[in-house]
Amino acid sequence: MSEPEFVRKADPEEVFAALSDDTRVAILRALWDAEGDTLPFSALREAVGIRDSGQFNYHLGKLVGQFVTQTDDGYKLTRAGIQINGAIEAGAYTMEASLEPIELDSPCPTCDSDRTLYYEDDTVRVECASCTASARFGVPPSVLAGHDRDTIPSVAGRYMRSTFERITDGFCSFCDGAVDPTVGPMDEFIEAPEELPDDVSAEFLEQIQHLPFVQYDCEQCGATPSGNLRAVFLSHPAVVSFHYDRGIDVRDLSIWDVAGFDPASETICQREPFRASATYTVDDDSLTLVVDDHLDVVEIERDRNA
Repeated sequence: MSEPEFVRKADPEEVFAALSDDTRVAILRALWDAEGDTLPFSALREAVGIRDSGQFNYHLGKLVGQFVTQTDDGYKLTRAGIQINGAIEAGAYTMEASLEPIELDSPCPTCDSDRTLYYEDDTVRVECASCTASARFGVPPSVLAGHDRDTIPSVAGRYMRSTFERITDGFCSFCDGAVDPTVGPMDEFIEAPEELPDDVSAEFLEQIQHLPFVQYDCEQCGATPSGNLRAVFLSHPAVVSFHYDRGIDVRDLSIWDVAGFDPASETICQREPFRASATYTVDDDSLTLVVDDHLDVVEIERDRNA
């Protein structure tokens, strides 16, 4: 039996060119508003508001195949057409967000100081007031729109957690293509700046640069989403059960408490063969996952009443 074959049927430039006209975007929006129903040619043209049938048919023809499918009953969106509308609804191209900094309730896991959440350029950034421990993550405006200010950290955290789960399941957060994880010292993936900020010591940078770092390489689009071990493994069965046995639902944990790089909880155990560990602690009990450079868990250590 032959292997499934997938070939690119259009160049990216052709795809973007097909969306370069206002009439074509209006057609996609009209089909989106139809909520899955198939629209006959006349009904679709009326919804778009184009009188010239020939002109309308020309623009519609540029969308059929890639973004619109034609049936005996009319026209409806393809999955690509739905995704284009989803991106528009997400606000990535149409919304501009303004959010004053928000102080988090939980302290920095690295130094126990206060932390602040910022939202700029569709990116959530959490920074510590005393050390350089931080976390940043892309969040579309639609995720936060309509939520009270006090709930923003929780909402952004849930979105970040769900994205991590999708990536760890093997799907790119940008294009849905297959991703391949690699674990190694951070300095193998991120080059240290030539000049350090005034509040960053060379000793601290050295410590951070040698922490374990997870990078996923997408085979489809080339994106390299990344994160730290404790955030990546928050939904691992051993981690879930460890917390559940102690009366904690991991879904109620703040992702911001595990998303930063913490030398006390994540470490490189050895280089050859590569081993790194992530430790979760509840009161005096701890759970440690040991992984190899492919992010496979090779050992689980439990320490009660440490």
